[in-house]
Amino acid sequence: MTSHSESDQPQAAKAYRRARPSRRLKLLALLVLALLCLIWIGLALHHRLTHVSAQDARVMANQITVSSRLPGWVDAFSLIEGDHVERGQTVAQLNRRPDQLQLDTLTAGVAAMQAQLDYEQQRLALSEKQLSGGIDITDDVLATSQAAERAAKARMVQAERTFNRSKALLESGNISKQQRDQDYYTYQAARAEYQRARQQVAVDRSATKNAQLGFLNGVQMPLPSPGILRVQLRVAEQNLARAQARLAEQKQRLDDLTVRSPSNGVINKTLIEQGEYVSAGQPIAMMHDPDKLWVQANIKETDIGELKVGQAVAIQIDAFPDLTFTGRVQVIGRAATSQFALLPDPNPSGNFTKITQRIPVRIALEKGPRDRIGPGMMVEVDIDVSGS
Repeated sequence: MTSHSESDQPQAAKAYRRARPSRRLKLLALLVLALLCLIWIGLALHHRLTHVSAQDARVMANQITVSSRLPGWVDAFSLIEGDHVERGQTVAQLNRRPDQLQLDTLTAGVAAMQAQLDYEQQRLALSEKQLSGGIDITDDVLATSQAAERAAKARMVQAERTFNRSKALLESGNISKQQRDQDYYTYQAARAEYQRARQQVAVDRSATKNAQLGFLNGVQMPLPSPGILRVQLRVAEQNLARAQARLAEQKQRLDDLTVRSPSNGVINKTLIEQGEYVSAGQPIAMMHDPDKLWVQANIKETDIGELKVGQAVAIQIDAFPDLTFTGRVQVIGRAATSQFALLPDPNPSGNFTKITQRIPVRIALEKGPRDRIGPGMMVEVDIDVSGS
């Protein structure tokens, strides 16, 4: 028995010596683990001191509601949620037939008004020619009668001088009484002729004035005077302008029956179906522009003092945790989100519990696949405030 115990002692010593390195490795592993924990805690503390984080954040966009300006039956509507549309693309088509018929009627009316205006213009041009020709003729007649008046006056003056000379010669006995009488009758005839010439000038001057009013040879012209036709022409112009305005309004109405997309975007929700009757202003679809997305984060008011516009932001989309997005602080709100609650808390009981409020902060997206995200997605943001 004694010899057997002595033989087992070297084997136990060897086993003890083999176990000692294993314990040392465990101790070393514990030391390394403790060091890593300290490093992690240090990094976490450093990150907490240099960053402001928030989980209450969402992707936001300007929601555009597409509506119809006019009522009508929807003849065509085939968009579904998620469809991409371009600016000016047809979203819905309302029934056009009654308005197209009205447009045809108004187009014909404009053509008729244009023809009436052309007719009045032709009448005015012809009337002006007639009046101008009549005035020229009466002016020529007046000029002729005025020339005849001047000639008759000259003959009268000459006959008067001859008669006066004959009277003087008769008194001196150089001519006979018969000669004197002949010169007297010649003078009286010249006076009568001059009076007739003056009367003719007066008559021709009146004819000229009447011609300017549209009376030629005492008879009204075949066409009204240009003054009347100019008034009628202005009336025709106003009628044409009114008809053109109605036509333009109807064209706009016909164009409004085609509801178009106001911008590039993605359809978020459709609110009608083909064949429905829509009222004026009724929403047809809701959409947003995927190129104009941003993140709104609700930051604790205790952290808001560390934020500044332009600070870098790391963004993580809950739906795509493997994708990397970055941005910058764009707008820092000045009112807590609770101020816009539909049901405010008036605290009528008088018991007060202080609650940390949230301030909205707008973050502009800079890098990241925007085509993968949409409004309403939950986001976690990490704002670097180390430079503040």
